[in-house]
This record gives sequence, C-alpha cells and structure tokens, in this order.
Amino acid sequence: MKVVELSGGVGGARMAVGLARLSTVDLTVVVNVGDDEEIHGLHISPDVDTVTYTLARAQGPEGWGRSGDTFNVNTELGRFGLDNTFMLGDLDLALNLFRTNRLAEGAPLSTVTREVTSSFEVVPNVLPASDDRLRTEVMIGEATWIGFQEYFVVRQNQDVVNDIRFSGGASATPAPGVVESIRQADHVVIAPSNPPLSIWPILAIGELRDAVASHPNVTAISPLIGGKAVKGPADRVMASLGLPPGNVGVAKAYVDVANRLVIDSADRDDLGKIEGVEVVATDTKIKEPEHAERLAREIVEL
Repeated sequence: MKVVELSGGVGGARMAVGLARLSTVDLTVVVNVGDDEEIHGLHISPDVDTVTYTLARAQGPEGWGRSGDTFNVNTELGRFGLDNTFMLGDLDLALNLFRTNRLAEGAPLSTVTREVTSSFEVVPNVLPASDDRLRTEVMIGEATWIGFQEYFVVRQNQDVVNDIRFSGGASATPAPGVVESIRQADHVVIAPSNPPLSIWPILAIGELRDAVASHPNVTAISPLIGGKAVKGPADRVMASLGLPPGNVGVAKAYVDVANRLVIDSADRDDLGKIEGVEVVATDTKIKEPEHAERLAREIVEL
C-alpha cells in the first residue's frame, strides 16, 4: 500500500515511524517547510530534520534534535553576544552546515534532503513540501507580524495568535515528486500535528492542496486529547484563530481536504458533534514506536 503522510514536527515524525514499521506500507512523508529559517547564516529546516532524525532513531529525548548531542558551539556563541536562543547542537550544526553549503551550490532543498536521509539510511521517501521559500508568520497584538521561530522559540509560543499567513505560499510549487506521490497513493494521512502551524503551510501550496483535496481517501489524525494539545499550542492557536473548540475545530481546520478524522477514545463524546466527515475513535497516543505502529495499522486498514 502506498501511503503519503503530511507531517509537521514531533507528532508527524512519530506517526511516520509507526507507518514505516508496517511491512505492507510504501511510505512517503511530505514535510512542512514553513518553520524553515536562516539562523547564524545557516538554512535551518526543523521539521524536515525532526522527521529524518526520528526515522533514523537518532532523535533527542524531547523528540527534536539529535540524541547525545552537545551544545558547545551554541554556548560559545553567547560569548560574542549573539542570540543563541535557538538551540543548535553540535551534531545538528554539521547537518545544517552541509545543507547550507549544498543550497549555495545550487542544489534544491529536495535534493539535499534526499542526500541527508540517505546518509542516515532512512528508508521512507522524505520530501520537503516545496523547494521554494515559504515562511509561516503569525500576527500578535493588533498588527505585529513575526516569523514562526520568533513566536515559537524566542517568545516560547506564549503570545495569542490573532492571524496567520504563509509568505511565499501563493507562488510556491510542490517539490518534485510530491504531487505524483499523492496522486499515486492509496491513502493520504494527515499527521497529528498542529493544524494551523504545521499542516496549513503545506496546504498553502495550491497544487499540493488540490491534489490532497481531490484524493478519495484522506485521513486526518487529531492532535488533541480531551480537547487539549498533546504537545505544543495547537488548541490555543486554533481557538484564537476562531476555530470551534475540540475536535469540531480540527474537522473544520481540514474542511474540504480530509474525508475522515481519527480522534482519541477519550473524546468519544465528540462523535455526534462532527459533521461532514467520517469520525473514528481509538487510542491516538503515539509517543512509543509500538503505539504509533498500532495506530498506523488501524488507519491503513480503514
């Protein structure tokens, strides 16, 4: 079975592990690039790297970064008065140096990503959603727009998000192989990532969104349990952007895109509240690989 997963960061990476553990699945992971940023002159692709590290079983204890990494360079940057809030580990730094140099040589992000995943012996096909510049920006206050990393890392996602936009999204095109993979897939799975911050940037690419919306078998997995995000500010951001609370809001976030929504068993009361899509309730906790594999198996059998 050919499966395409639309993935953000940690939640998407963990779901990718579950799908990759199924011998019956040929997996392609299409990853958000709205979080990408230039830091210390380096091109950082946090979600792409989180997916890569997790599939390679090399992720850090929090689900991001590299296992066993040190932060000597990051600490030393403080000596020179540089902002080192964005924690770049020493091993992680090497990858980002490689990516930045390859991009400067003219290689597209999708090619560089393939080279990186190959070096980590990652089997699933990991594709950035686009090779073009696409950046998530959020509005805080009445009219202050800031980049995703400033909101999420520097300001610790404590601000109320009053609006969201995807700079470059209107002109961005899908990376090579993305649309073809979606069209050829038996099943498209939207990971339990933050809908506005991690999945909407992917869907901001018009041709990519059209390919997903026209697919007959698209399952979205809710990132909420008991109405709250398992990790991150998804519930708060959805509420401040005007989406209904709980899984009703998740369904609305993917209106006209997904035809099935998987919610956690703890939220069975939402079954009668959600209209327009098939709703399935099961255990959606996927922190451990075997739990992710169980959920993946249930989803591909739908």
